[in-house]
Amino acid sequence: MRGRDIVLAIGGAATAIWIEGAQPAKAHAVLSESTPREAQIVSGPDLEVGLRFNCRIDARRSRLLLISPDMHGTVLPLLESEAADQLRAVLTALRHGAYRLHWQVLSVDGHITRGDISFRVGR
Repeated sequence: MRGRDIVLAIGGAATAIWIEGAQPAKAHAVLSESTPREAQIVSGPDLEVGLRFNCRIDARRSRLLLISPDMHGTVLPLLESEAADQLRAVLTALRHGAYRLHWQVLSVDGHITRGDISFRVGR
């Protein structure tokens, strides 16, 4: 009986390890909130941008790109953030018109996700 118990214990442990290893991969970073929001009309000329994701991200390997109304792209310097799930930047000298904020983040699960937020600078 004692040998059978050991075999069952080893089999149970192996099953538990197999089940744990079969868990689905953690989700990729998904944008959960942003300032500005999609299609928001903001007043300029300066604006603080904040993007929050559903999980921790590697800010050093993530980026924000601002595409201006004349389709010129500018990589934005990121501000330090206390939250590990957030990107922040400051936009200055915005003119009236339609802008697009392109984001690319590396989540801690090692996957890159990308997206865009369109907004307008109005009066």
